[in-house]
Amino acid sequence: MIEELSYAIKNMQSAKLRTFLTVLGIVIGIAIIVAMVSIGEGMRASITEQLDALGGDKIMITPPQAFAARGAPMEFKPFDQADLRAVKSLPNVKDVLPIFYRPGTIEYRGEKKEIYVMGVERKGADYFRQFYSIREGRYSNDNELKSVNLGYRVAEKFFDKKIHVGESVKINQRRFEVVGIFEEIGNAEDDSSVYMPLKAAQDLYDAGGEITMLWVIAENENVVKTLAKKIERTLEKRRGGKDFEVFTTEQLAEQIATVITIITFVLGGIASISIIVGGVIIMNTMLTSVLERTREIGVMKAIGATDGMVLRIFLVESALIGALGGSIGLALGAVISKAIEFVGQAYIGSSFITVINRELVLGALGFSLLVGVLSGVYPAYKAAKLDPIEALRYE
Repeated sequence: MIEELSYAIKNMQSAKLRTFLTVLGIVIGIAIIVAMVSIGEGMRASITEQLDALGGDKIMITPPQAFAARGAPMEFKPFDQADLRAVKSLPNVKDVLPIFYRPGTIEYRGEKKEIYVMGVERKGADYFRQFYSIREGRYSNDNELKSVNLGYRVAEKFFDKKIHVGESVKINQRRFEVVGIFEEIGNAEDDSSVYMPLKAAQDLYDAGGEITMLWVIAENENVVKTLAKKIERTLEKRRGGKDFEVFTTEQLAEQIATVITIITFVLGGIASISIIVGGVIIMNTMLTSVLERTREIGVMKAIGATDGMVLRIFLVESALIGALGGSIGLALGAVISKAIEFVGQAYIGSSFITVINRELVLGALGFSLLVGVLSGVYPAYKAAKLDPIEALRYE
């Protein structure tokens, strides 16, 4: 095998330009696969981390298809105080956190931007402190109907000048004092929202006691599944039908994992087309090499080279091309992946990450090697079966 490897390397060095162009096909294919799959793996890691931080004792009750687009559908009937009391009265419910949100506008020093207004009770900061930590100032209190907390992007990036605690802004043409600014959460929507006391948000939209979403905190994680079913039955009976969705943290994780798996598969599948093209290039190159080296193969056979030796020489050469292209493509893909992460964090938030794990590295290298070997099988077979007498006569 050492002899075949040495001979294959010598052949690659003797045709540097052709080898470079052939390797380039594999490099591009592997780089695209690594970059695309790393996006899906990054999404999986980021969301898993956030769900773990959320805890398994919480249940979310939302409008139908709330994750299809931010904001309650027009036909959605908001939850009311009676719904809130009905859920809160169920056994094993520790607490219920009502939330109201709507799209709105914020104005600061003559500049106006689109935002989401989130109305929430002060206790929400305690239940979700791992996400909503204060960077500057303090949390709004429930009785402060003219105060707001700003998401990181609203305060830092929305306007020509940064907003600081103590300054005032206009939300839907009403003036509010900024009492606190959150640390960056990493999610563009949350970081681009304005948070105020629940009653203040409801008054701003003349919404009475309307509630858009409910977060239920269970007594412990063990009762969550059973409690979720009880909540669903209770609200369905009260509201005359199921016009809402109930999610446990586990159910959220399963649904998101399914979506991410599909996205990763599609991205990887599309990228794989490019490496198939690379395999075709390898096959074409090796066939050309067989044609050019026909007389050389004849000489080798005439002095004792077996069919198996000739076969191995060409297979080793195509495998080397695949492995070399895979290694360079992996490095290039890692650079592209980090570039995508940098751009993604600028526009989406710090929660956008890309991940290149051991499985992806081994898979990319193995795939490139496999493509190289398979692409070289036919040319190697053709070279091994050349008749030495005919090969010597070849001009």
